[in-house]
Amino acid sequence: MRSFTDEEREVIKRKIIDRGKECFARYGIKKTGIEDLTEDLGIAKSSFYSFFNSKEDLFLQIFKEEKEALKNSILENSFLKYRTEPDKAIKAYLRHVLKIVDNNPIWRKFVIENESLELTISRFSEEEIKNIHEDSVAIILPFFEEWSKKGLLIDKPAKILAETTQAVIFLIHFKDKIVDDDFSEIMNILIDMLANNIVKKKI
Repeated sequence: MRSFTDEEREVIKRKIIDRGKECFARYGIKKTGIEDLTEDLGIAKSSFYSFFNSKEDLFLQIFKEEKEALKNSILENSFLKYRTEPDKAIKAYLRHVLKIVDNNPIWRKFVIENESLELTISRFSEEEIKNIHEDSVAIILPFFEEWSKKGLLIDKPAKILAETTQAVIFLIHFKDKIVDDDFSEIMNILIDMLANNIVKKKI
């Protein structure tokens, strides 16, 4: 296996990532083979491992890129838009993220179709999944801390309230087990209940 220059490595790695987006969106992790990821890229199948530890690690790299690309849009349409109105911000955040999960094929694979279960095959991937969840909470935590200091939230630690909010997203795992119309209604009820009960009631 020949060595690659730094420039070649960057080009090839980007091509593998782009190919991975296509394959994972179409087939999922389990049905995507290393040959699918390297075919016509001008590298041997074994060369894949010079760039990624496994196809699971490639999937997580892609998911993190997609998540980072959408982060500003998510915050602008929720926490930043309703910065002084936590109930509206939480509702907007959850509904915006759930809409992305429903329409973005990579997010859909990770959140709805339980592709994250396939990632536990790799010890490194399992650690990465934990980091992704922690990073998701870290992004929204400053807003909860700000609201908590202003006395706008119930008397619970800001981190617990941020984690509770983030946990609602993963209820979408059950989407395929419930009739579509019913699931949407269930999620709307849960989101409203959460947002309305996290905010301190005005006397």
